[in-house]
Amino acid sequence: MKRFILAFMAIMIIAGLLSDKGYTYETIPAPDAYEMFLTDEKLIIVDVREKVSEYCYGHIPCSLNYPWRSGVFYEEFHNLPTDAPILLVCHSGGRSGNAAQVLDRNGYETVYSLSGGMSAWIYETITCDDIEDCDPTYPLYFPHIASGNDWESEISVINTSPDTPLSGTFKAYDTDGELLDDTQTLNLPARGRVELIVGETFSDPTQIRYIILKTNKPTTYGYTKFYDYPGLKYRAAIPATTNINQKDISVSHIALENGWWTGLALVNTTDEDRELTFTFNNRESQTLSLPAKAHKAINLADFLEGLSTQNLKSAIISDAEGVIGLEMFSNGMQLSGTLFKDGTSTTLYYPHIASDDDWWTGIAAFNPGPAAGELVIKPYAADGTSLSPAEPATPIEIAAKSNFIKAVSQLELPESTAWLKIEATVPINGFELFATTDNKMLAGYSSVGLDGLTGIFPKNSDHDSNWTGLAFANTTPEPITVTLKAYRDDGTLVESSSPITLNGYQKKSDIAIDFFNGDIDSATYIAYRASAPVVAFQLNGNGTMLDALPGRH
Repeated sequence: MKRFILAFMAIMIIAGLLSDKGYTYETIPAPDAYEMFLTDEKLIIVDVREKVSEYCYGHIPCSLNYPWRSGVFYEEFHNLPTDAPILLVCHSGGRSGNAAQVLDRNGYETVYSLSGGMSAWIYETITCDDIEDCDPTYPLYFPHIASGNDWESEISVINTSPDTPLSGTFKAYDTDGELLDDTQTLNLPARGRVELIVGETFSDPTQIRYIILKTNKPTTYGYTKFYDYPGLKYRAAIPATTNINQKDISVSHIALENGWWTGLALVNTTDEDRELTFTFNNRESQTLSLPAKAHKAINLADFLEGLSTQNLKSAIISDAEGVIGLEMFSNGMQLSGTLFKDGTSTTLYYPHIASDDDWWTGIAAFNPGPAAGELVIKPYAADGTSLSPAEPATPIEIAAKSNFIKAVSQLELPESTAWLKIEATVPINGFELFATTDNKMLAGYSSVGLDGLTGIFPKNSDHDSNWTGLAFANTTPEPITVTLKAYRDDGTLVESSSPITLNGYQKKSDIAIDFFNGDIDSATYIAYRASAPVVAFQLNGNGTMLDALPGRH
């Protein structure tokens, strides 16, 4: 009954967040679905029937099981790539149609519902007792690897499935996109995790420029961590991605002054050459050829040689369909970066503010569109009290294709501000930065797509001289609950937290161990689940280096 209530609440919550555009998914008959099953290697089949009473008695081979009625679909659908064709299946077509509406309204591009459901499927089926031999077809991209020449990379993968093992292969590619003769197999139990140092795992790591993990299930969460080696002065963590950009890419922050450098890494995942155009906010432009499957890492100062860098703060990369990548910026003592995402929103969340003698917080918003807009900053106290003035604040103007970036201390917000959100009249993206005032540590993460019902903190370092800090903010006016579970690499549950209540717009932050009643020293990562959308992120530090990762990406 409790899970049914959770599923019903999720339906209502998601319905409230969705746009009112018409559905664009397609209902297809069984013969057409079977033809897709045989010929489209990218097709993902999601069976939304209940596992024990329906799915296990007979299902389409290699289909995923995200039951609709028990709420699993709402907990897991965000694992599906938004750019892959998805076929939804149930008994007769009702539940699959409902699920297709959810995917359609959440930005999934090619969605089908099987007309008549499994009642109309006269083709091959298997049971849960049969052995499935599914080819690894779900890619997780690590779009930049640096191992050697004073750099090292750590990659990590988590199997988010609570009951299904994950298998796959790490495939390494050079700068030309050629597959290197240096693959590594992956086998993870349910809830399992692996962490690899590239320089210690692969035989010729200096040739690797990017890695693709191809798995038999789309239940992966991963990240890449970059650090200077052997100096160990700074590091940055950036999520891996299953989604390939389909639109222009925003470079929301460029730092080239006062000793700072900005670097970009780009991968063309398509079979066609790309000619990318960079248009900068100061109206300078530059082109870059990116051959099929190739990788390019560029230092923006070198890339812009001969062009004006005066007032250069941001850029748009156009003709970038099928391109993934990231940016990093550093001043030689600090390092941070973000994953390139083509997503935008009219509301961005910044769930933690640290502004005192030891820490400062920076917020950035970028308007990639052709029209100017306005921003309104809405601050909240830790207990959820709105700190917005009684009279509406004067909106902040943001020009087309330009950014707004400020230290929180420059915004003249109330001293009790614990978190904030930005509401915009145009679609925007952005990120949040944290740094120490002694200019030794810096970390940041993207603010796009941060809210949701479930998420992962992929590395728990809350022991020895290391620490892990977590922050949650309730984005709704009603109370919600959040439950955390800490796991070992082998998927064993170490400890569950008691339900944590967050009142309307309330925020809670602390070191990871203090969210639990018991010891979590042996845990390597933490998963969370909320009763309504929550925004969350983690910070990892050791007194010298700092990195941040969002709970969702």
